[in-house]
Amino acid sequence: MAQDYQASFVHDGLAIDYTPGADVTAGDIIVRGNTIGIAKKDITSGVLGALATAGIFDGVKANGTITDGDAIYWDDNGDPQGGSAGTGALTTTATGNNYAGRAVADAALADETVRFELRETDTVNAGLANAIADPGDAGAIAVTRSGTCPLVTGGAETRTLAIPDRAGDMLSLGFKTDGGDCVITVASGANQTGNNTLTFADAGDHLLLAAIENGAALAWRIVSNDGVALSTV
Repeated sequence: MAQDYQASFVHDGLAIDYTPGADVTAGDIIVRGNTIGIAKKDITSGVLGALATAGIFDGVKANGTITDGDAIYWDDNGDPQGGSAGTGALTTTATGNNYAGRAVADAALADETVRFELRETDTVNAGLANAIADPGDAGAIAVTRSGTCPLVTGGAETRTLAIPDRAGDMLSLGFKTDGGDCVITVASGANQTGNNTLTFADAGDHLLLAAIENGAALAWRIVSNDGVALSTV
């Protein structure tokens, strides 16, 4: 007999099932794609456990002052599940870090921890409001989440842009300061024509890219273009 509903309730989503590849200690912060979860109890390697995806937590913070309401990010320090090297603390620095939530209390410079609300997504500073650092001449533009990268040159310079990590991310590239042309080479074609070279020649030039699935691969595609010259090299 056919079911007459479109979805069935499983649970309230405050935690998710998680089976680690190495032992996890209660309180460990685990990177999940572009967000994090927190182990509620010790979990033995290969055994089903749970990660909290919401709640109020006290977490070790990096040096600096944090204000109630600030967006909080996790700077991974090589967690047991294979994260990259970092400070192993919560910070207000977004670039290169994983979104964790929002501070719910001030944390002074001398405080070792910050109280924060764990959230899956940043509803205040979401999407293109996220800052992506300009890597400078010959650097690689690092896109770990949607965001905006203001390009600044001091002469004729180049950048590279890798294939995106996931579909749905958006990248806004704007030429903020024109000290010379900025030529960005994309790892694959950025349009159906196959153009992989983007030349920003004048301040104010702007390009908006979206990450899509292209068969079994991922690729950037141009959503809008104002003044950027496209070519294939």
